[in-house]
Amino acid sequence: MEIKLPENLNRERISDFEKILEQLSKEEIFHRIFEVKTKEITLDNLPEKYSDFKKQKLIFVDDKILDKVAIFNLSRKKRPQPIQETQRQDKDPFCNYQTETPVDEIGRLENESSVTASNLSKMADHHSLIIFKKHNFDDLNEQDFLLAMKLAQEWFKKIKNFDNQIETKIFIWNYNFRSGASILHPHFQVLAYRSPLSKVNELKEKLENYQENFHSNYFEDYFSLMRKINLAREEDKLKIWPSLTPEKEKGLILYGNLFQGAKFLWETLQKLIQTGTQSFNIFYLLDSDLNYGIFIDRGEVNKLNSDFGALEIFGIKIISSDPSETGKILF
Repeated sequence: MEIKLPENLNRERISDFEKILEQLSKEEIFHRIFEVKTKEITLDNLPEKYSDFKKQKLIFVDDKILDKVAIFNLSRKKRPQPIQETQRQDKDPFCNYQTETPVDEIGRLENESSVTASNLSKMADHHSLIIFKKHNFDDLNEQDFLLAMKLAQEWFKKIKNFDNQIETKIFIWNYNFRSGASILHPHFQVLAYRSPLSKVNELKEKLENYQENFHSNYFEDYFSLMRKINLAREEDKLKIWPSLTPEKEKGLILYGNLFQGAKFLWETLQKLIQTGTQSFNIFYLLDSDLNYGIFIDRGEVNKLNSDFGALEIFGIKIISSDPSETGKILF
């Protein structure tokens, strides 16, 4: 579908994101995967202090393959934001993991940076934590992260040997406040399921249909599309690029070998943190047929609306950040 911009639009007002969409619209793969529509809205009778909101543009991006929709409205970032002072935890059980955390099925794994513990509130057949030995997020360095990732990889190998019926493995990092976390202490979650998850099966089915219809890999096509506009990179068998249908604000797609590409992932996260990202989620599916994950920027920790909204629960994402800006930060 051709991207139609309003004829009366001042060209100087076109965002970088729209320019990128115009570039992408010249590629056949883009139309195979995405459909884009735009709509301009004018609000009259606004108080002067809200003049920035008089003219707004909605950009609808529909991933036709994965049935995902995002609505971009870059003016939303100008909204007044309710904030509150964040509450910090000075002490928590993870600081005394030897006595205050349970050991999981395969025993305690440990290295200089991190240690494993069983998760008290299970969400899988096998569900454990990789706990950093440092209490504060800001104190973590690259070596801490790489050693913790190495311990996570070791846990997945050992849990597979312990239970050969495991079908699906998932890696999660909920960084900083919110996201349902009960303990503010850096830690990964590692999960292993005996039965395949329905959402994973649905994703695989969509990817298989794409492969059958176009004789190519969805993620490889998506990556090559974004690399053509210099918004994607691959290092150590891990590919990273900004999502055109993010779950919330800055969103990335991760594809490939998570553990081999751990250094590249750390460097990517540092660029985002240094440019304002305060809280995020990483969800990564580790499967024999599919190694894929997403990065979600949840927003500023002291903003009361920095988590997920109601529409997002139903699969409609309302985005105020610009994927092209995210790509510039990283690449």
